Amino acid sequence: MTRQTRPARPGAGDRPQRPARSTGAGPAGAGVPRGRALAKTRTSPISTFGALGAVAVVLLAGLGYGFSTRNQDKSAISEQTSRTLPIGSATGVCQGEVGAGTDTSTTLTTFTPSGNAATGTDGAGVQYVDGKPFAALKIGAAGARSTAQQVTQFNSVTDDAGLPRSVPLVFQANGSYAPGFTSSELLRSDSGVQRGMAATPCTAPSTDFWFAGVSVGTADRDSYLYLANTDNAPATVNLTFFGQDGKIDTGTVGHDITVLPKTSAQFLLSTELGASAQASAVASVHVTTTAGRVAAQVLDIDKPQQSDVKTGRGMDFIPAQTPAEAAQTTQTIPGIPAPGNNTLTKFDLVITSTSDVPVSIDHVYWYGKGGRFELSGQTQDPGKGYTKRDSPLSIDPGKTVILNMLPDDRDKTESAALQIVGSGGSFVSGVRLVETDQKSNTLDTAYLAPTPPVSNQAIVADSNIGGAAATTLILTSTGTKGSTVQVTTVGADGKAAQDQVQIPANSTVAYTPKATSWFTTIVQPQPGSDPVYGARILSDLPGKGGMQVTAETLQDARLSAAVPPVAPDLSGAVTR
Repeated sequence: MTRQTRPARPGAGDRPQRPARSTGAGPAGAGVPRGRALAKTRTSPISTFGALGAVAVVLLAGLGYGFSTRNQDKSAISEQTSRTLPIGSATGVCQGEVGAGTDTSTTLTTFTPSGNAATGTDGAGVQYVDGKPFAALKIGAAGARSTAQQVTQFNSVTDDAGLPRSVPLVFQANGSYAPGFTSSELLRSDSGVQRGMAATPCTAPSTDFWFAGVSVGTADRDSYLYLANTDNAPATVNLTFFGQDGKIDTGTVGHDITVLPKTSAQFLLSTELGASAQASAVASVHVTTTAGRVAAQVLDIDKPQQSDVKTGRGMDFIPAQTPAEAAQTTQTIPGIPAPGNNTLTKFDLVITSTSDVPVSIDHVYWYGKGGRFELSGQTQDPGKGYTKRDSPLSIDPGKTVILNMLPDDRDKTESAALQIVGSGGSFVSGVRLVETDQKSNTLDTAYLAPTPPVSNQAIVADSNIGGAAATTLILTSTGTKGSTVQVTTVGADGKAAQDQVQIPANSTVAYTPKATSWFTTIVQPQPGSDPVYGARILSDLPGKGGMQVTAETLQDARLSAAVPPVAPDLSGAVTR
């Protein structure tokens, strides 16, 4: 993170498109843009599919016969009802700022619960996206955490600008290793322009991601988008931005991005606006594919202040949201930490209207240690760049608003969750937190996003307690009965310790796990509990590194999948 980068070349955004051949990398240098210029050519997916459809019709007509389905004989169906089976494979991709220099280290951790039934060949391993081996991490038996700590050297390639970029890692689990398989990375730098801590679960390949609250400005923050293609076919990616003035027209830039098989690419999102980029601007970005799949992550870095150009102001990953989460009209964001002794100095709520009709934010509920209540509208000016919180709050189509949620009269010991209830169009939301150490005058950032309740078990692969490091689980129960949660910690020795946590109805509890050093956390709501939401806050205050903090919301580990009725072949169902 301390090595210098060359300035962006003039007119880089005007270069003709060529397939992305660089692999995942972390940004380096004091705010010098390192993102690739994106494609300036675009083919309409509608016209493409329309042409393919016309070709298909002509071909079928020319064949002189059609296909029809008929009832399958029940005796030919091996399974006549849907079943729920353990998943047979799981993939995660981690592609953040790994191995940036001697002052930067990356910790990689995997965990699989023990006792899972196998549905395929057992095994788990990690390698680079291009297939080369990664020797630093060996995955052990299920039930024990596997980790490679403080890795500083990774394979790299040279991008189009002649800069080295680290190759992302692919974690793969099969058979009994797959159900609940969790992999994560923790980035850490104690000094330099990217000083701070950032952690995230490794990302599964998909076709649709939302990231709320990214930076598309040039002065205060840099948001880097990482894309990795683990498949054997190219992927085509499109980016759509929703800014504070509405949907952003980027022309042909950001469309039809080709990511070749077994490769990755990195983009500095502010470059998508070109000459019209503002000094400070916040947006939400929708990452979709029209062909293939990618794993997508966003690492956000606060640039150093002018008074101290050598000291960074923090970094963290902005959580990815699925289309299902973005479609919810009620969204719950857990994990708001207690302000403490004036350590929480920024608490921003970002909401983006993502459809063609206005969104009405009808209610914003606060779940604290004393119960639930509705936040009223603001009576004072929230400050420059913020929208005043009204009740209800109307947001125009395609527009992003930022709400200042840091009241002066908040209980210094109260952790909480936010619940946003809207109507009309769809929306995405997210929270940006800034923690400050007054003594060293250092700060770091953390990001939260809406999450569904934990229904089975959520796994956080890596946390730490010891010295100045602290881990807090912020757990919220929404409902009238309250909840009981079993928290299991697994240390470096593989031994598990359990504890029961009671959460009163419609309330939030901040819980410190009973563990020391590095450990894995498993959170399981018990039968009869109300819906439980949660997040893990990891903080540290090393003597050299100043304030460091990162957040991770709790989400169900993928244990099983529904399997429909199966026929041994299609010969009995399809006939000419």
